[in-house]
Amino acid sequence: MTSLRFWRRPSRYSAVLFLGVAAVSVFALVWMGWRLLQQDRALETRRLEEQREAAADRIIAALEKALSVEDRKMADAPMESIIPEAEDYLKIIIENGEFQALPVDALLYYPVITPGQEAPSHQFAVAEKAEFQDKDYSRAIHILRPYSKDDDPAVRVGALMRMARNLKKAGRQEAALNIYQDLSKPSFKEISISGVPVDLVARRALCVLLEELDNQEMLRLEARQLQEDLKAGHWHLDRSSYIYYYDQAAHWLNQEQESDNVQMALAETVLWLWLNKNSLGESEQDTSGRRTFRFYGTSVAVIWRVSNNRLTAVVAGPDYQQNQWFDPLGDSAFSGVRVSFIDSDGVLICGDEPTGETPITTRFATVTGLPWDILVVNASLEAGLNQFVQRRRLMMMGLGVLALLVIAASYLIGRAVSRELTAARLQSDFVSAVSHEFRTPLTSMRQFTEMLVEDDTLPAEKRLTYYRVQERATRRLSRLVESLLDFGRMEAGARPYRLERLDTGELVKNVVEEFKQETNSSSLKLDCSIPEDSPVVNGDQEALAQALWNLLDNAMKYSGDSPVVHVEVESGNQVAIHVRDEGIGIPASEKNRIFRKFVRGSSSKAYGVKGTGIGLAMVKHIVDAHGGKALIESEPGKGSTFTILLPVGG
Repeated sequence: MTSLRFWRRPSRYSAVLFLGVAAVSVFALVWMGWRLLQQDRALETRRLEEQREAAADRIIAALEKALSVEDRKMADAPMESIIPEAEDYLKIIIENGEFQALPVDALLYYPVITPGQEAPSHQFAVAEKAEFQDKDYSRAIHILRPYSKDDDPAVRVGALMRMARNLKKAGRQEAALNIYQDLSKPSFKEISISGVPVDLVARRALCVLLEELDNQEMLRLEARQLQEDLKAGHWHLDRSSYIYYYDQAAHWLNQEQESDNVQMALAETVLWLWLNKNSLGESEQDTSGRRTFRFYGTSVAVIWRVSNNRLTAVVAGPDYQQNQWFDPLGDSAFSGVRVSFIDSDGVLICGDEPTGETPITTRFATVTGLPWDILVVNASLEAGLNQFVQRRRLMMMGLGVLALLVIAASYLIGRAVSRELTAARLQSDFVSAVSHEFRTPLTSMRQFTEMLVEDDTLPAEKRLTYYRVQERATRRLSRLVESLLDFGRMEAGARPYRLERLDTGELVKNVVEEFKQETNSSSLKLDCSIPEDSPVVNGDQEALAQALWNLLDNAMKYSGDSPVVHVEVESGNQVAIHVRDEGIGIPASEKNRIFRKFVRGSSSKAYGVKGTGIGLAMVKHIVDAHGGKALIESEPGKGSTFTILLPVGG
């Protein structure tokens, strides 16, 4: 009995049971799929790692070959024959304390300079005494004048510079300006003043004088030209002199320092080579080295070789590295990967910055002997993993389909079994209910028919009463049969609806009156509230009357021995027909199912209320067909209110 009662429970219990049974199979499938995915991911990781390792080996071999060519050029070829046409490439030779750089004049400043010809300062001692001690500028000019015509260019230039200075102090700026302009010519480049080319000193003095004269236009022209000549390596200067004169030009141009960072970085690298030449060339054996430097935000690569105390070095800027070393690697070296080159300061100089989550293969410069650290990542994880992704997708799809089939089959079987059990129970309840519904009128008809047959002497009045009872029973039976047939046609979609304009108040009034006559119950209290200007709807009169009749019949059945039913019509955006009773009410848990076919509330059994379970289902079907809604409000012990909402007729 316990087992039988279980199988007769609502369908959700059976579905849960079958799903629980299926869970074991699904769990096994999930575990197997998880293990397969783990193995596949391990294989995938290994394959991608091998791809990166192979690419790193190819790239290192190609770069080693390119840099070996540079090594051989430094060792074998004459210096002048291997200078490429590149703005950021230098070849440096340091031997016996001498420095040489090619291309010539390619550096902004030099680690060591050879000063030009310069006149001894003692020749101008008398004039400088008159200038600085006696403040007698005219006498100083007079003393210097003969020297300004000396045959020795160094003496002549030294005298002219001092004359211009004294002329400026004496207030003769135009004369001083003319001398500075003459001395600014390149013909005096080989002569120095305090170790600085005289034409550079003269041009600076010219700019200072123009600033004092507030000749801004000419000052900017001279300063701009001075700046361009400095960046072009017009003079061989040491680092401090270059920076001093460049900053002066930038000051006169009212700008931040705009020097070429690449050229500055090259010069700084050359300076490092000069300062470290002893440590790089101490070994009697041939040695070589490669490394990168970062100056002024620019990465510079250096390759050097020391042989017989001769240091030969190649200094390459970022463009040369890119064009001569990185680009020639070709697409084959980068097949399936992305490569990043990192300098000694850990800054990216070529390639894309790898993200933190991307698997990386790193080859350090200390291991490879190259100037850079090399980072290799897979070019496109999606493309690289495509083969694995496709296989995993197919595997997961297969497992998923299998799991879904297990779940769906279990659910469908459980649901089918539950539905069959539910249908069997509902069918049994329906047959029982219909049998009871049919039995009452049939019993009445049989009893009165037997009485009429057995007694031919019945008075006409009593005979008429019996006939009327038979008529009501026949009508009730006919209504029940028609109701079942109509519901069957509605479900099959074979019930046509003939829509016409209907006066709602008149329709409700007629149905209420007919219901009173049909029930002929003295205990029924049925009141009807209809507005004077009752609304109009488009509907099938017979179908709507049937729906309202079912609500009235339902209200009377569930209202006990003294039924009280209220019918009310309201108009607004929609037409509402309310049927309210004061009966036993409906629990909240049954409200969502009450309009389903064959479903009867639990109170129907508790209170012995007769019915087939299709009345409210028919109401909903008819109302839905008219574009309306069937609503319910109920509370156990306080009655129920059923509402038919219909669109207002046009």
